[in-house]
Amino acid sequence: MEMSDYLSALSFFEYGISFLQERHWQQDYDLSLELFNCSTKCAYAVGDHEKLKCRTDEVLSFGRVFEDKLIVLYYFVSALCDASLLNEAIAKESFRSTGISIPRAYDIIHLP
Repeated sequence: MEMSDYLSALSFFEYGISFLQERHWQQDYDLSLELFNCSTKCAYAVGDHEKLKCRTDEVLSFGRVFEDKLIVLYYFVSALCDASLLNEAIAKESFRSTGISIPRAYDIIHLP
């Protein structure tokens, strides 16, 4: 069974992103979203947290609806959980920007 080469895939998606025009979020929204989502997934897979955060921040800034932001949020929160930063994942500002309300009373002790 062959393993996917996420590092090569990440470089291909980043190459595609580099070709986007300056106003790509307005002019090529669907293409931009797909490239950024794929780049985020690959960045998570290879452990490139800096790239993951950068791409997540951009999608959260330019995503039109919550569903468009869901994929990058999933990988970003997964990376925080992998790094044992669950409390930070729960309190992440990105949740507030999407309208999700998480009570402050919840912490790691209350989670199953």
